[in-house]
Amino acid sequence: MIKKPPLALLAIACCLAIAFSFTAPAPAPAKTKTTRVEARTTTFGGSSYILGFAVCDLLNKNSKWVRGAVLESTGSAENIRTVAADPKKQKRTFFTCSVDMYELAKKGTPPFDKNAVKIKELMVLAYQQSLAGMIITLDPDIKTLADLKGKRVATWPRGTTKFDLTYSLVAGAGKDVTDSIQWQFTGYAGYNDMILGKTDAAFGFLPERGPGVYTTVPKLKELISKRRVYFVSATPAMRARTLKEFGPGYGATAIVKKGALGKDVPRQDTMGINIVLGWTVYPQMPPEVAYEIVKVMYDNREKFKHYHSAGKNLSKDRLGAFPAAKDRWHPGARRLFEEKGIPYGQQHFNRVYPAK
Repeated sequence: MIKKPPLALLAIACCLAIAFSFTAPAPAPAKTKTTRVEARTTTFGGSSYILGFAVCDLLNKNSKWVRGAVLESTGSAENIRTVAADPKKQKRTFFTCSVDMYELAKKGTPPFDKNAVKIKELMVLAYQQSLAGMIITLDPDIKTLADLKGKRVATWPRGTTKFDLTYSLVAGAGKDVTDSIQWQFTGYAGYNDMILGKTDAAFGFLPERGPGVYTTVPKLKELISKRRVYFVSATPAMRARTLKEFGPGYGATAIVKKGALGKDVPRQDTMGINIVLGWTVYPQMPPEVAYEIVKVMYDNREKFKHYHSAGKNLSKDRLGAFPAAKDRWHPGARRLFEEKGIPYGQQHFNRVYPAK
C-alpha cells in the first residue's frame, strides 16, 4: 500500500506551485529578423547623398527591424540601370531619381532602351527634394530667356540630365532661340568662363529650403562672391510651352523672389524650371519594407533639417509631391500615405508645383 503524503506537505507543494506560476519569466518573444536596405544617391557630399544618409541614420535609430546604409553613385541614370539589372538590389534598394529620368525610364527611351522591360517597372517611394533651375549671367542686358538668342550658354554634355533640363527650360522661348544658341558643354567651368568672357550665360541651381525659400550651391555662391550675378527669367508663356512640349516633369515652375539671396539678388522675380528629385524603387521590394522606410521618414520629417538645409522642405505636404499617377507608387508607400492622410500623386504634384 502506498502511503499518502501528509497534508502539510501537500499544502506546501501547492503554495510553491502557485508562487512559481507568478514568478516564472514569460517565454521570450521571437526575435524580429533584421532587414538591410541601401539608399543609392548621388556623389558624396551632395545634398542627395546627405539626405540619403539621413534616411538611413533615422532608420537605424528608430526602426526595430530595418537597417540602412547609404551608397554614392553618379546619379539617377546609374541608379536606375544598376538596380534594374540586379534582382537582389531590386528587393532592398531605394534610390535618388529625377523626374526627367523617371519619365525616360517609364517610356523605355534612351538611355534606358536596353533592358527596357525591366526598367519600366520603376515605382515611386517618396519625394526627396527640389531645386530651382535657371540661367545665370554677368550681362545685365540679358533679362529673359528670349535674350539668349545667339548667345553662348554653358551647360553639361548632351545626354546628361543637366543638359536636358537646360534645353527644355530654354525651349520655352521658342525653337529659334534654342537653334541659335552656341552651347558650351563645360559644366561648372562655365561659371569661370563667364568671368573670362568665353561664354555669356550658364545653367545654375538653387536648392529649395522651404516653400519659396532657396539657397545656393557652393559654385554659384563662389561666383556671387566675385561678380554681380543676374538671373534670367522665363515668362508664364514660356513655361506653358515647355509643359506642352516636354510634359509635367518639365513644366513645373519654380519662382525665386527678388532679393531671395540677398539685396537685389536676384534683381527680379525669376521664373525657372523646378527640378524635382524623388526616392524610387522597384516593385520587388517587399511592401512591409517600403512601408517602414516611408513611415520612418514621415515620423521623423522634422529631423531632416538637422542633416541638410534642403531637409527643411520635407513636410507632410511635400512627401507625396512627385508627378506620377497613384498606381505608379509602391504599394507599401501607398498604404502609409492612405493611413496618415498624406496627399500624393500627379494631381497633388500639380497643386504643389503648378506650371505658372
